[in-house]
Amino acid sequence: MKKTYDAVILAGGYAPWLKEKAGTDIRCLARLNDKRILDYLTDALQGSGRIRRIMLAAPAGAIAREDLPLGVELCEAEQDMPTTAKKAADALICREKLLFVCDDIPMLHAAAVNDFLDKCEEYPDSQVYYPVIPKEVCVKDYPQAQRTYAKLADGIFTGGNMMVVDASIIPQGLAKAREIFARRKQPFQLCRWLGFGFIFKFLLHRLTLAEAEKRTGELLELPCKVVVSSYAEVGMDIDKPADWDLIAGYLAADRK
Repeated sequence: MKKTYDAVILAGGYAPWLKEKAGTDIRCLARLNDKRILDYLTDALQGSGRIRRIMLAAPAGAIAREDLPLGVELCEAEQDMPTTAKKAADALICREKLLFVCDDIPMLHAAAVNDFLDKCEEYPDSQVYYPVIPKEVCVKDYPQAQRTYAKLADGIFTGGNMMVVDASIIPQGLAKAREIFARRKQPFQLCRWLGFGFIFKFLLHRLTLAEAEKRTGELLELPCKVVVSSYAEVGMDIDKPADWDLIAGYLAADRK
């Protein structure tokens, strides 16, 4: 029998541009082809057969409990993602590895969830797992999608919108996450923190996934693993109106 997990849908942010498209600035509640993004995500997680409980972390008052999909629980999102992650883990009373899913990937499906979890389990000693998707996979499956890619020595990749994190390290990770957040708008300080050798390798396209993974682990003081996903849907997020229109078209085509 395969290992099962608790999952958290992180839906604490707002997308003001979305109001014109969907009548709400909360992504998980926006309707794409008459179905909420929350429902697409719930279907993918529950359909995987690997998820015990699902916690939706959403802004206060955003959704009533009676409007939640069957089997989904609710907690109030906090002021930032790291704090929200801790609150959700505490609400689940989870001390094991926990799956986090962002609220902006409605094309996620059960096979992509299983692929990610299976690959994470190949490295049981790691405590943080992050997916990347090769550019060729994204271009093959969704040629019209405009994604942001990083060119590394071993390929060109885009980031995914899921993570597996050992719940026991979330308090420790919270402090580090806040440190990263504080440096994000100070490029020189961020470069010093990452290390100029790391930055130069990245700029020269000589940085490997293994080196990025190692440096991330050193900074977080935690064993981390970069997982190469086989599914573009893990990274097909909705950040702007063009993404909304494109994904709405793909989802409509899937229904035919």
